[in-house]
Amino acid sequence: MKKFLQNKKGRYPFRQSKRGPRCPSKDFFLSMPTSNQGWPEDFGFQLGGIGPTYIVSVEEGSSAHLAGLQAGDQVLEIEGHNVSTLAPQAVIAIAQTQKNIPPSIGVVSRIQQMDIVPGPDGRFGFTIVGDCPLLVEDCSPCSPAGRAGLRAGDYVMEVNGIPVRHHEMAATLIKASQGRTLRLGVLSLGPRHKRSTSLEDSQMGGEWVRLDRKHKALEFNRKVDQILGDDPEVKEKLFSVLKQYAAEKRVEWLASVLLEILTTDKHRQLISSIRYESELLTASLRGGYTCLL
Repeated sequence: MKKFLQNKKGRYPFRQSKRGPRCPSKDFFLSMPTSNQGWPEDFGFQLGGIGPTYIVSVEEGSSAHLAGLQAGDQVLEIEGHNVSTLAPQAVIAIAQTQKNIPPSIGVVSRIQQMDIVPGPDGRFGFTIVGDCPLLVEDCSPCSPAGRAGLRAGDYVMEVNGIPVRHHEMAATLIKASQGRTLRLGVLSLGPRHKRSTSLEDSQMGGEWVRLDRKHKALEFNRKVDQILGDDPEVKEKLFSVLKQYAAEKRVEWLASVLLEILTTDKHRQLISSIRYESELLTASLRGGYTCLL
């Protein structure tokens, strides 16, 4: 937890984190308002949530920013009073009646890290809007982002470890990650409720599975063409064996037959791919993607 502490030059927070302590230099001096009536905006930050209360944005260069407050912090205490379950209006009312300017505030970071693996089309399946903070406007539960835990109404605070405040910067970083795993630092203001799966969601989830299988089949097909492009007979035998395996699921048989069909070192480069993808490939073959192979 970090707190605003009193010293001769004003009140500032001392933050202890994995990145090390963050505190003002000896020459640091904050120009503070003369009252708490404009707290928190006059000190450069905004609150959100419905209880608990969170800091959702911190203005760059403000006293709060220079002091070390960060978007994603949860407000736990005001002048030693426990406010960890209160809504922003109640927290503000308490803070504005305090004599100390600004009131001491205890906070702790609530940013969650989410790793999102892109879908077959290279996309992550969510949209963001606004600035300071960035709000997740739409996110299907069946999309890659939804399966990673992202929900509409969440705030995006970091993209690949970089703090973001503006939509343009966040969009650029997210676009640069297409095709690779995306890490988001997310603040969720609401509880995570278990949700019932509707027929529509089930159908959407099935569509993502179908597209993923299709993508895997296409990738395997490209690899087969690269290695067996000059050996159409071997290629035909391989697909015939895979179809039979899809029907019978005899792993030992498949392993022995592959060694008989793929006789050269170059051909046997495919064996590891077949072992790794065997379940997806056979599902694709049963699902009608034989033409892709």
